[in-house]
Parts: sequence; C-alpha cells; structure tokens
Amino acid sequence: MNAFEFSNVSFAYPCHPIFTNLNLAIESGDFVAVVGGNGAGKSTFLKLCVGALSPDAGEIRIHGDLLQSFQNWHKIGYVPQNPLRDRAFPITVSEVISMGRIPGLPFGRSLNAADREAIQKAIEITGVEGFQHKLIGNLSGGQQQRVMVARALAAAPETLILDEPTAGIDAKGSQEFYELLQKLNQTSNITILLVTHDLDKVAPYASKVLRFDEGLKYYGSAEPFRLKAAPTLQEKDVLYVRNS
Repeated sequence: MNAFEFSNVSFAYPCHPIFTNLNLAIESGDFVAVVGGNGAGKSTFLKLCVGALSPDAGEIRIHGDLLQSFQNWHKIGYVPQNPLRDRAFPITVSEVISMGRIPGLPFGRSLNAADREAIQKAIEITGVEGFQHKLIGNLSGGQQQRVMVARALAAAPETLILDEPTAGIDAKGSQEFYELLQKLNQTSNITILLVTHDLDKVAPYASKVLRFDEGLKYYGSAEPFRLKAAPTLQEKDVLYVRNS
C-alpha cells in the first residue's frame, strides 16, 4: 500500500500556481528527501499530505483512504521546523514526549500503562534517556529535534513527516539525526518524508529523492545524488530524470 498517492492534483495560491496535474505515489517504507528552491512547493506538498491544505483539483489518498475521509491521523507523525517557540517555558523532555499520546486519548482519560510504555519506548528509540528530566529549553537544537521525533513516535505512527528538521543544527548533530531517521526507517519500517535544503547530507540515508521546481522535476532513487561528489557527475545531469 502507498503511504500517499497524488492523482492529477492541482493547487495554486492566488496568482501563483504550484502544482498542475501532479501524479506520484510515496510507497510505504520509503525514506524520501523532498528538495527544491524557495517557493518550489516543498512545504505546500507537506501541507497537502497532512490535510492542512486541500487540492483545487485531483485526488489525494493516505494509506489508501481519500484525504477528506481519512480518520487515522495518529498514524501520521509530524515534526515542524523550529517547534519550540518559547525556550523559557518550564516543561521537561518527558512531559513533551507524553504530549504525543494526548491527541488519541478519549476525553477525560489520563495516561494508562500502555501509554506510558509507548512513551518509554519512544524515549529509548530516540536515545533521549540521559536528559528526559531536563527542561527542553536547556537542550541543544539537535537534542530538541530528537525530543520532537520522540513525541511523534509516542503515538506509534506509520509515517513520519519532517519539515527542515536540521535547520540551525551543526554538522555532527545533523548526521546523528539522519542516522536516527534511517534506523527508524529500516528497523521499524516507518515511512519518512523529509523536506531539506541539505540534499548532499541526507542522500546517504534516504532511499528516494523528490524534487520540485515549477512542478515535479525528479522522483526516484537517491543513488545518483549519493554519487554527486564524483567529479564527473553534476547535479544538472540527474535533476530532470523522472522515475515513474
């Protein structure tokens, strides 16, 4: 089953068309790096995937269900860019991660043993045990992003969507973060959909690359981008290949 399927999808902002008859399918279990210049449609694509925007035409399916009738949003984990608005807000790492279980709880029910087990599993998978009792505002950018992933994982999602998660994080922190995502993808079969400006850094970990530039320009294996460092291969040689 496909995680996301776009069929003849068109979308435009006033006087600014983004997609026209977009057709593509994100397969379950893929690790997809979404790239493109500013205004190319990367964030718009993510917003269409999570239902924050509706297409002007065409059809979007999530895990086989039409977008407008999809109910299992707990299966979709979302990590926004720079999610911590107030670094001084007094909330601990474990409390932030616990919030990942709240959307799926019936009204009035508190966390039970199964919830706490899911939270602890998310803490262990993401490697945040060493600072789970610290205030999140006291952590580094890379540590904070791990916490945001743990919060998303607490809901046991099948798909994880991330919007430029390594923005403002140093090279070492970015590498460790991508290694975490690769582990989640390979060991837990979680579909990863990640918007980034650092294709050269994420390509070794991604299975596919999706590039937008006035529409869909490339969707296929990440392998050509892993080889980009070779002196005989230039980015222009691989951008306009489409794998359907």
